[in-house]
Parts: sequence; structure tokens; C-alpha cells
Amino acid sequence: MAQCALLAMLFELSSSPKPGNVDRGHDFSDIGFNHFLTSAVSAYPIFRKAAEGGAGLGSLILEGVAAWQTWNLSSNTHFGSLVLMVPLAVAAGRPAELQEELKSVLDGSSPEDALAFYRAFSLAGARVVDVESFSLSDRNWEERLQEEEKSLLDLMRLSAGHDLIAREWSTYYQRSFSLSERLSALIEEKGLNDGVVRTYLEALAEVPDSLVQAKFGMEAACEVSRLARKALRDPTLRQASLLDKDLLERDINPGSTADLIAASLFIALLRGLRF
Repeated sequence: MAQCALLAMLFELSSSPKPGNVDRGHDFSDIGFNHFLTSAVSAYPIFRKAAEGGAGLGSLILEGVAAWQTWNLSSNTHFGSLVLMVPLAVAAGRPAELQEELKSVLDGSSPEDALAFYRAFSLAGARVVDVESFSLSDRNWEERLQEEEKSLLDLMRLSAGHDLIAREWSTYYQRSFSLSERLSALIEEKGLNDGVVRTYLEALAEVPDSLVQAKFGMEAACEVSRLARKALRDPTLRQASLLDKDLLERDINPGSTADLIAASLFIALLRGLRF
């Protein structure tokens, strides 16, 4: 199960061209392919621990962020992927069907998980659209959380309208399971690399990326989705390469969509996807 998680992160990372994100073809100015490789590998023990049922969701996510920082990584690399994939790993270690177990795992999240998640968010330097209730930028977040006793799932539901990761938690990964089926079909038809890239483009075209929205606003996020739809019409992926160059020049990275693809790959691998 932990191997499936690690491979999902690595397959997502290395697929190219994946417009606007680090891949095997290029780095960002401040963070590179090798940094993402390092953070993915550092998460392996956490996924194994999750599958063994060794800790709560929040503490596992926090431990995952701390693990990559032992390699002197201070930038956010895989925070969204960890938030999505840790509950899947916990569910995969249980005996019943994956979706059934995942619902139980998420419903069982606690206020302690919420506190640990906030600490992990701060440590990772992650970014989301700011909100009025339980804002991650609120200096008194710890006191507020302890007073309200909100579970981590409660907090995700409050953010579901503007954040792709929170929306997955709130819908019990409805989109991730659907995308996992699409990934499997496209990988069988197009091969691993092109199957991942085309599924990424389809996901980006379908729903504006919430990280782009957080950094540049909804208008920019919708523009990126429109450009992804245009790139999909080219079977050679040349338009995807041009879009990649354009987004990199503008420092626009649809990272939440990339996290969603990693989680969907994890599901596909757990369900038997092989090459």
C-alpha cells in the first residue's frame, strides 16, 4: 500500500508536459524536480504507518511535512497530496472496500486532527483562499479550534466551496474515484505518461484550480481551464507544451489539480492498475 502511494506521487511528478507544474522536463526557479522526489520518498514511512493504523490523520499529515523538512526542504512540495492520500492509506489498510472504509476514516476525524492539520499547514507554508471562519491565517486559530471542537472533516466542509482538496474530503473523494477510472482507461490507451497528462488536462479543464485561484483570483483560474480545454484538442500534446511554457513564464501552477491526480493514481494502483 505504501509502495502504491509512493509510486502515485512519483508517476504524477514525472509525467510531462503537465502545464504549470514541476516535472521531469523542468524546475521552478526556487524548487526543483529533485526536491519533489525527495519529499515523495520521505513520505513512504508515513504511508506505511497510515496503512498499519498507527496514528490519527492530522498527526500523520504533520509527520509527513516534518519528514521532508529533515532533508532541508522548506518550500511546499506535496502538502496537498499528503492531505488527500493519508486518509486513503489508512482506509487501504482496513479490511472492507476502499470507498466504504474511506468514508469511515473521514467521518472519524477529530478536533485533535484539526489542530495537527493547522500546524502542518503552517509548517508547510501552504496557501489557500482566505475565509472568515477558522481562517488558516488567524493568529488565534488554536484557541478557536479548541473552543469550537471542530473535527478536521468539519473544517474541510467549511472550505469545500473554494478549495479542491477540501471538496474531496467533503464528498468522500467522489471526483478522485471518478478520475481514477479515467486514468486507468487513458493509461491503457495512451501509455502511462500521456494518460496521466491527458487526465490532468481534463481535470484542469473541468474545474478551475483552487491554488491558482488563491494566488491570482478566479478569473485567472478560469482562463487556465479554458486554455487546458484548448490543449486537449491537440492529440500530439504540443499545445500542452506551449501552455506549460506560458504558465511557467507567468508563475502560474495548478498544483491542487496535480495533487488530485496523485490521489487518483493512488486509488487506481490500489485497485490493480499495472503497466
